[in-house]
Amino acid sequence: MSFSGNVDETRHVDVVVVGSGISGSAAAMTAARQGARVVLLEKQETFGGSAALSAGMFWTAPTVDAYRARIPLGNPELAARLVGDYEDALAELRASGARVAAEPKLNIMTFGIGYSTDIHAVLEWCRQEVRLTGGETLTGITVTELVHDGGSVTGVTARDAEGRLIRYSASAVVLTTGGFQGARDELTRHIGPNADRLLLRSNPGSVGDGLRLARAAGSGGTTAMSTFYGHLLPYPVRRFETEDYLPYSQYYSGSTVMVNLRGERFADETKGDELLNQDVAFQPEARGILIFDEHVRTTEVIQEPFPGLGSIDRFAIAVEAGGTCAEAQTLDELVGKISVWGVDRDNLNATLKKYAETADQGGGTALGVPVSSTARPPRTGPFYALMVQPSITFTFGGVRTNSSGEALDHDGRPIPGLYAAGADIGGLSNYGYAGGLAPGYITGRWAGLAAAARATIGGTRRTPELINAGRKATDKEAS
Repeated sequence: MSFSGNVDETRHVDVVVVGSGISGSAAAMTAARQGARVVLLEKQETFGGSAALSAGMFWTAPTVDAYRARIPLGNPELAARLVGDYEDALAELRASGARVAAEPKLNIMTFGIGYSTDIHAVLEWCRQEVRLTGGETLTGITVTELVHDGGSVTGVTARDAEGRLIRYSASAVVLTTGGFQGARDELTRHIGPNADRLLLRSNPGSVGDGLRLARAAGSGGTTAMSTFYGHLLPYPVRRFETEDYLPYSQYYSGSTVMVNLRGERFADETKGDELLNQDVAFQPEARGILIFDEHVRTTEVIQEPFPGLGSIDRFAIAVEAGGTCAEAQTLDELVGKISVWGVDRDNLNATLKKYAETADQGGGTALGVPVSSTARPPRTGPFYALMVQPSITFTFGGVRTNSSGEALDHDGRPIPGLYAAGADIGGLSNYGYAGGLAPGYITGRWAGLAAAARATIGGTRRTPELINAGRKATDKEAS
C-alpha cells in the first residue's frame, strides 16, 4: 500500500471499481447513479470476468431459513440482506431492458430460486449507465496497489497496457476482482496439496488481487477459505477451454453412486454436484467415479440443468473429451471394468451392495456414509461409470465486509474508503453455495451505494438533475 511515489499521471475521480464482473459492474453502475464520478478498471482485454462465461442464472436462496438450512456455516448478516434485496434487484434488471425470464426456475442446486437472464446484456447495460453519467470503463489496466493517506484509502496506483503508472485519486475504492481461484499458492495454503489438481473453470484474471490489496490495507480474514464453487468434470480431458466449461460439467452426479479410487463412498450424493465437487478435492488424487444406470442416463444425464443450456448427453460428451469411462450390461461386469483402473474390486462390490440395501430400506447409513431416503440404486442396464475430477470457478473466502460492503479490519471496524463485493468477499457462501450472479450483483449494489455516499465533488455529490443532463448530452452526441 502506497503513501507516495512517482507516477506518470494523476487522475481525480470519486469512486474506483477494480474488476468488471457482475459485482464490479453493479457497484460501478450504482455509484454512478448516485452521483459519483466512477472509473471501472479491468485488467483483462475484455469486460465481464467469470460472469461473462456463466449460464446467466440470477438465483439465490428463497428465504433466510432456506439459506440457513443449506449453508449453516454462512454469514447470517450478509444472508439476511441478500435475500431481502433480491426482489428489488430483480426488478432493476427487468427495468434495464435486458432479457429476464418471466417464470422462475425452482430448486436450483437443490434449494434456490432464480431467473434466466441475458448476462451479456446486463453487463453491457451496467457499463453504459456508468458512461452515460460521465464515468469511464477501461480495460488493460492493472491495479498494483492501494493509496493510503495514513487514515483512509484514497485511491489506487495502476499500470496501463503501455506500462505507464497512473494514480487514480478517489474517495472510495471497491474491490471486485472475482476471488483467488487462480492463485495456486493461496489455494494450496487453504485447501491443501490436492489444490494443485483443481481445474480452473474461471476467467484467468482472478488471481487474488482483491484479497492481497485488502490485506495490505489491514483487512481481516473470513470463514470459508477452504471452500469453493465448481462442478465435476471428466478425468482426464484432452483440453479445457472456456467453451468447455458448461458442457463438460457433470450436473447429474447427485443421481449416481459416487466412490473414490479405493471403491468407497465418501458423501451423500444427493447433496448435489457443487458440494460433491468440493468433497472429491479431499479424496485420494482428487478423483472420483460416478456409477449409474440407463434410467439415469436417459433422464438426469440429458436433462437441461438451467434454461438456455440445452439438453445434451453429458456422458457422451465426457467420453469424447477423453474421460476414463466404462459401460456394461450388468453391474458385476461394470465393477470388473472399473477394477482395471486400480480400484479394489471387493471394496467396490461391498460398497454397492450395502448402498442398495440401505436405499431399499428407505435410507440411513451405509458403511459409515449417509444414504438419502431419496437415493435410487442403479438397477436398469446397461450400466455406466465415469472417472471425474474437481474444478474451481470461484472461492468462498476472502475480504471481510459488513452488509454495507465496507471492508473490515481484524477487529471488525470499517477501513475508511475501502469496499468489496462479489467473490472478493468471504463467508456468504461456505461449502453450501448461495449463488453467483445474484449475490455478486446485490453485494455490488451495497458497495456501490456506500462508496458513493462517501464520494463528493466539490463537497457535494452530483444531483440526479446533473446526471440526467449528462445522459441527455451523451445521447445527443451519439445521435
